[in-house]
Amino acid sequence: MNKKNLIIILTVMLSSILLSACGGSSVQSDENSSNKDKGSEEETNRDDETNQNNDNEGSTNNQNDIVSDENTSEDSSEAHASNSLSKYSAKEIEYARVWLQITGNKETEELNVEHISAGAPVNPYDDNSVNFPEDVISLGGKIMADGIVTYSGNGDGTINLYNVPSHWPSYNQLDMSMKEYTEDIIENTKQIYIETGDDNEVSKLIEKIEKKSTDNTSTNRDHQGFEIDTDTPEKDQKKAISLVRDFMSNTYDDFVEDENNFLAYDGEIKGHVIIRYATLFSGHTSTNGRYAVDLQSGKIKGLSDDIQDIEKLEPLN
Repeated sequence: MNKKNLIIILTVMLSSILLSACGGSSVQSDENSSNKDKGSEEETNRDDETNQNNDNEGSTNNQNDIVSDENTSEDSSEAHASNSLSKYSAKEIEYARVWLQITGNKETEELNVEHISAGAPVNPYDDNSVNFPEDVISLGGKIMADGIVTYSGNGDGTINLYNVPSHWPSYNQLDMSMKEYTEDIIENTKQIYIETGDDNEVSKLIEKIEKKSTDNTSTNRDHQGFEIDTDTPEKDQKKAISLVRDFMSNTYDDFVEDENNFLAYDGEIKGHVIIRYATLFSGHTSTNGRYAVDLQSGKIKGLSDDIQDIEKLEPLN
């Protein structure tokens, strides 16, 4: 092989080596570039995922904050409702809740509370009435139209409701005796669960409780909550009866006084002697009317079952 051919062969081989090296470098560069782009994309994806997780956590925290605020608001509302009645006694709250649920009367101007002892007559105006078997509470408004509620508490949120009327019927209005009538009241009590009701309405009604009678074991009572003194001297009783007899004779043409129709002493209220006109019917006594007598002036005032009649009586010295 001559020198010229040798140079040509060496030149070709060198060129091949250089081309191969350039190709490898280009491939490597492309691979590096691809890897770099891929790594950049993965990093971007990781950043996006991280940001999304942070957003989700923030959203979850916000939701938790909202729920927490709602719970706090509910707790605060319940606490406020509870606190609104905290200044009242459990008994006062009971009276108001019972009255509101049974009568539904929010507009009564007063709520009169009377405690009646076991053994007291269901109908205090009739000698033939049966007696209460337990202590009961009587709630009444300012006027008869407000209603009346007679009940006993069971200590478990329920009451025994007695269907005591606000106005007692006369014997002419009954198809049974007063004993049977009042026995039916005792035997047919209803057990009722008392709801908590509206605290605001309960609070308003409690503020209207103005009269509370004491236990009346040794005193008579009327069904509207007034205590009646029964120690009027006998001579004053007779004088009051005489004054009412003259009054009724001069006022009513059909006034009759005999063994079945009579006037009787019925206690004393605010210094006024109370006389009732009663009728004996089939062995039972029915009250037809009551009269308040001022012994000093001789004035006589007829009393209805309306509590306002008694309230309007001026106390006598």
